Amino acid sequence: MAILVTGASGFVGSALIEKLLEKGHHRVYGLSRHPPQGSEKLVPVRGDILLPDLGIGKIPRDIHAVHHLAGIHSLGEDRDNSILETNVTGTRNILDFCVRNGIRRLYFTSTAYTWEANPYGRSKIKNEEDVWAYSLKYGLKTTVFKPSIIMGTPSHPYPGHFSQFVRLLIKTHQRGEITRRKLEGTLRLPVLEPVFRIKGNPDGKLNLVQVDEVVWGMTNIEETGTIWLTNPDPPTLQRLCDWVGEIIMVKIKVEPEFKPTPLETGFQKMAEAFQPYLQGDDFPSDIKECSPKIDKAFIHDTIKRALLSP
Repeated sequence: MAILVTGASGFVGSALIEKLLEKGHHRVYGLSRHPPQGSEKLVPVRGDILLPDLGIGKIPRDIHAVHHLAGIHSLGEDRDNSILETNVTGTRNILDFCVRNGIRRLYFTSTAYTWEANPYGRSKIKNEEDVWAYSLKYGLKTTVFKPSIIMGTPSHPYPGHFSQFVRLLIKTHQRGEITRRKLEGTLRLPVLEPVFRIKGNPDGKLNLVQVDEVVWGMTNIEETGTIWLTNPDPPTLQRLCDWVGEIIMVKIKVEPEFKPTPLETGFQKMAEAFQPYLQGDDFPSDIKECSPKIDKAFIHDTIKRALLSP
């Protein structure tokens, strides 16, 4: 019996396939528009979840389960409707594919952030509604995984939204540093440690989880229903910003309300998509022990990798 993984060439998909093969699965079909390189047990399949029968010419008859991960993960606006089209229509095509081909086991990767804050969250709300409706109607044995913000590791690097946020901080600070140094030199001011304020809840927690923990859960938890692949002990936003500030040499303060400087106003505009995540969250977790943890060493290592990447 074999497993079909959609989004096989993506960040989580490639890590999941590696773990499935480690666990000794007989065959894994990796479906993507740009499928991964094949091996003895990994069969690359060129396809597209927006096409009927996923664009697969000859459908393998030994598929007994589907891990559906393919989709667009973007926090921005959905100006061309591609997020909704890919995530919602694509998932419905996966559900139809399972029903038509007698596949009764479905693992669907959603997100912990099923909310109205952005088109991605709204698309996942609709995905879960469709998945449970099909499961009830057609008797699919279904598991919905709800990971939080997935972080890359040295073995599975990924720039991700966290690194993008840090890059915005650095870019903004570099602009401000040039102006500040000019003023200090002109007015002969003493060198001051810059303080940069971010609007958010300093005591709120940001749920970051390593990809290794996520794929461990996806390959070891066989229960049906909703599974939360989240960090049971996430750091607060202020602590995260302290760790980030140490390595980029900027003192960052998270405050609920303040009158921003022009520099801080510019950052808020550029980082608008991240704003909902800066209020903190509180998720349950089905990962009983989060090891390795999200700590200062991990955050520093993540930032170093992001800065060194092209």
